[in-house]
Amino acid sequence: MTASDNSVLVTEDAPAYGVLGGLRALRSAGYAAWVAVTDRGAYSRRSRASAGLVWVPDPAHDRSAYVSAVANACSRLKVGAVLPGTDLGLVALSMARDEFPPGTALGTCDPETVRRATDKIELERLAVDAALTTPPGKHITRAELESGAEVPLPAIVKAARTRTPTVDGGFASSAVQRVSSRDELLQAARNVPGEAVLIQPALDGELRASSGVAWRGEVVAIVHQAARRIYPPGRGITAFAETVPPDPQVEPGVRRLIAALGWSGIFQAQFVHSADVSYLIDLNPRMYGSLALAVAAGANLPAIWADLLLGRTPRGGTYRVGARFRSEERDLALLGMSALAGDWRTVIDVLRPRRRTAHALGSLRDPWPLLMSGRVARISRHRAQLAR
Repeated sequence: MTASDNSVLVTEDAPAYGVLGGLRALRSAGYAAWVAVTDRGAYSRRSRASAGLVWVPDPAHDRSAYVSAVANACSRLKVGAVLPGTDLGLVALSMARDEFPPGTALGTCDPETVRRATDKIELERLAVDAALTTPPGKHITRAELESGAEVPLPAIVKAARTRTPTVDGGFASSAVQRVSSRDELLQAARNVPGEAVLIQPALDGELRASSGVAWRGEVVAIVHQAARRIYPPGRGITAFAETVPPDPQVEPGVRRLIAALGWSGIFQAQFVHSADVSYLIDLNPRMYGSLALAVAAGANLPAIWADLLLGRTPRGGTYRVGARFRSEERDLALLGMSALAGDWRTVIDVLRPRRRTAHALGSLRDPWPLLMSGRVARISRHRAQLAR
């Protein structure tokens, strides 16, 4: 039995907006998208956009068992392609490309390319070659910090990789942290796997992004967006965003960056625009949180990626400026925080109705991820309490 012409498998090994947005986008394009999940809190678990659910082990603990389960699901379901939805899935699957059936296109690059695309220190080198600006960073060891090395504060502390393979067959994870004191800096550095950390200044500015799909280093479709609200304020992730016109200085640099990597797949390059300069701060080489915005703007990035993997001519990738996206969780949390702080301008801005807005969870055609998660109200209450 040969692989299905329109059946794909998407992985969600941690609750991720981008995977849910990807499933909905694939279904709207005529694909039957199965989803492989490890967590009962996965947003896609109750989505009508899914062709079915496959339970797999957590790659953070046992990447070999995870890969085997995903590969077996591909053989059983006869899917045409696998689209990793998260960093963990991307790295784990790239390390075991030979385990997949010949009829299934695996949506990862080779392990070395994936390593470079997920290495934040390597990103600084690539950015220089692409004529993109990065924040002035310092690559420093924990021992140097402990011995009194000076670091301007506030600062952002990053591991070289957010997902680092371990010798016991799992992954060590490390989140980006913002620190304001010497004690916070040292504690953040202690939490980073490995001996060295990347420290960058905490920039004030607008969070922007250039997202798209590439094939063998060539950008096939690209969408530009700006976050109008983030949560937590000053150091968070997109709560509300809209598509904006291309930046004539940024887009060519992003194309050069992707070409230097030789990347194939979905990507998002994130920037902080501060004092008329766009600083490249991260590269997400997978389905990203606000993916639904690109789709709402007319660029169905997941479908384009699936088309390319299956050897088809990719559908159009142009986008409309002015499309909007809202993360219900983050915007509600911001609403609670702003109300407690008496920031009524932000409260009114959050509550103002916006037509033609895509949502991270909510959808009239697919209501269960929002209705059944219980996550929005719970996180909103918890974060509002923390803000007091």
